[in-house]
Amino acid sequence: MPDVVIAGGSVAGCALAALLGRQGIRTTVLERSTKPDHYKVVCTHFIQAGATPVLERLGLAAAMEEAGAVRNGLEVWTDAGWATPRGDTFGYSLRREKLDPMLRELAAETPNVDVRQGVTVTEVLRDHTGRPSGLGGRTAAGEDVEVRAPVVVGADGRGSDVARLAGIPGRVQPHGRFGYMAYYEDLPLEAGERRSQMWLRGRDVLYAFPNDDGLTIAAVFLTKDRLPAFKADKEGEFVRAFDGLSRRPKLEQATRVSPLIGKIELPNVRRPAARAGIAFVGDAAQASDPVWGVGVGFGLLSASWLADEIAGPLQAGTDVDPALERYRRRHRRQLALHHLQMSDYARGRGPNALERTLYRAATRDERTAELMHDLAARAEPLDRIMRPRRIARAAVVAAVGR
Repeated sequence: MPDVVIAGGSVAGCALAALLGRQGIRTTVLERSTKPDHYKVVCTHFIQAGATPVLERLGLAAAMEEAGAVRNGLEVWTDAGWATPRGDTFGYSLRREKLDPMLRELAAETPNVDVRQGVTVTEVLRDHTGRPSGLGGRTAAGEDVEVRAPVVVGADGRGSDVARLAGIPGRVQPHGRFGYMAYYEDLPLEAGERRSQMWLRGRDVLYAFPNDDGLTIAAVFLTKDRLPAFKADKEGEFVRAFDGLSRRPKLEQATRVSPLIGKIELPNVRRPAARAGIAFVGDAAQASDPVWGVGVGFGLLSASWLADEIAGPLQAGTDVDPALERYRRRHRRQLALHHLQMSDYARGRGPNALERTLYRAATRDERTAELMHDLAARAEPLDRIMRPRRIARAAVVAAVGR
């Protein structure tokens, strides 16, 4: 019998399995897809700098760079002008087409890890006290599967079947924008081929994120009042959305190599990251506004936090539920305020007074630009990043200059 059973063999699930397996924790991963090269299509592929230490811990950073991963610096345009958040850390941009199979292979080759593909989870098993104690499922061939384990983990996305089956609902906050993206080959960017550009224009968000193999993602997130016009002429509206931008990406000089990929509903979902016998990682714990490209980074971070908390008790054969409670508190401390801030912006509003102050100061002051870098990296809780002294400095700089 394994110590941990995980539903979901994508970024968070495979990272967690690899980190646990290396510590001698027997882990089984149940993945719905039968394809070893399965990957998530709709994604920004932007991994925050805060998650880079987890990639290094997994031993993936060098392999990702060999696969063409881009160290993703960022420039942001607002009504105040261009700001270039600066810091000592960097993240990566690598398409999920490469990243997901890489992580799945890593997990499968890790001692003590069993990755079973083609298994759809249908039941959360419970012991005589009602505590979760495993997962039931069905293979693609119709065979029933039952995996008992002291810890059950949902790593199965924002609409987590594990959470539904366990009766653990998430708090859902609607999104006021819809999003469309496309891949372009050899797209000229004034910021350079390795630096991402983001435009916050009124209530709209647009970006161009360079990725591996000379491909760049161009994306638009527009308020839903514009959806009928967009649907009437998707091709034209997508390109026209970039008109008038400072340092506009020259879409007409590049080759679009994908169809337009759209998501109309982008709800923000957050649920308790753990209860007795069960935990959630990645989007299953918290699915925040994709505008900011936090999904992969938060998935990696949450996987590392959960592995750190439960490995010791599982090795020692002691009660693991206190460790699950520590993970829940840690997840909440690290990410809850980030989620609330992103969910508030996701209503479709424009920048508020504080945000306008930070944007203005970041164009003039390196220390405020560092604050913006820390905010984009998402490595610390929001209240540690937005310390009163840093906000006060930004307010002075925004009002009187350097």
